[in-house]
Amino acid sequence: MRLAALLGAVGALAFSAAFAATSYDGNGQVPQQFVLSGKAADRLHDHISINLATAEKLVSACQAIARKNNSAVVVVVIDPQGLPVLESRMDGEGWVQINATQQKAMTALRSRAPSHALTNRNAQDPFTNQNMTGYGLTTQEGGLPIIANGQLIGAIGVGGIPPTERNASYGEESCARDALEAVIGPQPPLLPDLTAQRNNNPGGGGGRRGNGAPNQ
Repeated sequence: MRLAALLGAVGALAFSAAFAATSYDGNGQVPQQFVLSGKAADRLHDHISINLATAEKLVSACQAIARKNNSAVVVVVIDPQGLPVLESRMDGEGWVQINATQQKAMTALRSRAPSHALTNRNAQDPFTNQNMTGYGLTTQEGGLPIIANGQLIGAIGVGGIPPTERNASYGEESCARDALEAVIGPQPPLLPDLTAQRNNNPGGGGGRRGNGAPNQ
């Protein structure tokens, strides 16, 4: 009886994972390959934090995308407590890019949403950047929560792409999203870019970001 119940539970988990529209959907039962397990999980009393193997795959995927575009990136992966799991910078990236990327990952973690949500909010309310700085958050896009089967297991930040190297299919946020899709599974569509929409309006002005400065 217990074996039948266990097999039924496993089958239900497989069904929910197979038919989930995105990794944001599901019952919160995270596949073990993504999170801490065994002695490491027992030592920390933590069975939902993203593990190093998954962080390494995310970093490798994003760096491969950058190389394909003759570019370079900084990638930061943090756990649900905001502690770094893996941080990697490609050649040519400096302190500003690293610090900005850390802020993007933390913003996605604390807000449980893409940092682009605050980018768009700043496009509508220029005081957002100043207000969020007080909370240690950023209005720069490029940070995404890492959610597996409905459970947040960490966050990723991508930065360091110069504006001249970005295009419609390659940027900091899209690099993070594409890496997540390759490693974790389908992701929700990226948020619309209200800053670009505003700048395309006759009365619009400013730069790529809502606070008038380029992304780092």
